[in-house]
Amino acid sequence: MAENGITGISNAFLNKYSATAPTAYIVVYIYAQKLIQEGRTDFTDAELASSLNMTESDVKKALDYWEQNGEKIRRRFAGVSKTAPDYSPEEISYYMSHNDSFKLLLNSAENYMGKLLSLSEISTLYSLHDWLRLPLDVIEILLAYCCENGHRNMRYIEKVAIAWAEDGVTDKAAALERVSDYSRVYMKIMKSLGIYGKNPVAKQKEYMKRWTEEMPLELILYGCEKTALAVTSGNPFPYADKIFSNWKKDGIDSVEKAKAADLKFAESRGMSASGRNGDNPNAAGARRDKRDKFNYEQRNWDFEELERLKREELRRNLEE
Repeated sequence: MAENGITGISNAFLNKYSATAPTAYIVVYIYAQKLIQEGRTDFTDAELASSLNMTESDVKKALDYWEQNGEKIRRRFAGVSKTAPDYSPEEISYYMSHNDSFKLLLNSAENYMGKLLSLSEISTLYSLHDWLRLPLDVIEILLAYCCENGHRNMRYIEKVAIAWAEDGVTDKAAALERVSDYSRVYMKIMKSLGIYGKNPVAKQKEYMKRWTEEMPLELILYGCEKTALAVTSGNPFPYADKIFSNWKKDGIDSVEKAKAADLKFAESRGMSASGRNGDNPNAAGARRDKRDKFNYEQRNWDFEELERLKREELRRNLEE
């Protein structure tokens, strides 16, 4: 225990940080030194927060600040508990009135969710910051990601936040990297391929990353819709990739050029613009004799029939 109950802080520390470090951070440092000099090295962020009437996230920021400045404080990290704390309305009200950044987050949340937040929902958002220790800018990215993908339920948002905390997604850069793979662009491509309710796996992301680097999104979606009509089971990505490979070789870089190529191909096979057989009565039989070797150029498109199948598929997806 510190001699005579006195906590010693060096003058060098005071001279270096008194005028530059946030006051709250200095209070955390001094109290932590008190515990250390009393022989306590097993204290947690939660214990410091309780003793100083601060949030755990603010205590963690202070301790991280000191460690980044070479003033390391040994402490035991207890990890995140499995259940969020119960916050009183008074505690939530106090934090809202003393943290402008949190108030801005609540405004953003209401915009994303399209409604006024209940006290329970505000408490959950507060817990993501205090309990899970996610910075407010990370929580805003998480909210945008969930809401833009149609998930506005706060329980769902909390589950995603827990997963991010457990995976170490605890700063803005990591959060942006996390959502980039599941951005609106990737989800649009997945839906155009007839894949719903699933996140892309690594190989699928590899395909989509390459496609988006080489072609406009409109053209990708057009090719994927054609693929969804042709590949009703199994993996559609290789088929779509074959289409795009052929288009690239033929210099097709727009939807207009792709549609023109489809029309030209149909006419060359004795089909009208609508996809029906032309005047040659033997054309259909001759084409049936050709083996489909998984080659986009060998496939004949009956556009009216394809549109009908697409409508039926969309209807089934809506009914599920």
